[in-house]
Amino acid sequence: MPPLKSPAAFHEQRRSLERARTEDYLKRKIRSRPERSELVRMHILEETSAEPSLQAKQLKLKRARLADDLNEKIAQRPGPMELVEKNILPVESSLKEAIIGEEDPATLHERQLRCRRGGSARLKQNWAEALDFLQSLRASCAGCVNLG
Repeated sequence: MPPLKSPAAFHEQRRSLERARTEDYLKRKIRSRPERSELVRMHILEETSAEPSLQAKQLKLKRARLADDLNEKIAQRPGPMELVEKNILPVESSLKEAIIGEEDPATLHERQLRCRRGGSARLKQNWAEALDFLQSLRASCAGCVNLG
């Protein structure tokens, strides 16, 4: 190497050395990178035969299909009233009777009024919560189950 006479030559030589070092580093990395099949196995790349320009659209279509399938399954799931009737959703027995229809809402409301007049505070709260729960169930399942 010739002696460096000016600071500009020094910086130029330093820059070219850094570039050569970076180039060597990148060449080593490229040689040691995993094969495509390994990247597919590690779920980094998708296994597809589509051209790269179409892969983004293919992924978007796949997600749209999954979303449609999920929405269809959600639409077919049973409502809360059906879950109560099949003993899947736990509720208090008197509330369950009212929900299923063995006790009409007027009787339930009458019980709540009796509790307000002479029952304990906790019992009043329970009946108030039960009535609110029943009303919210009936509102959310307005067309799901014939409530009579």
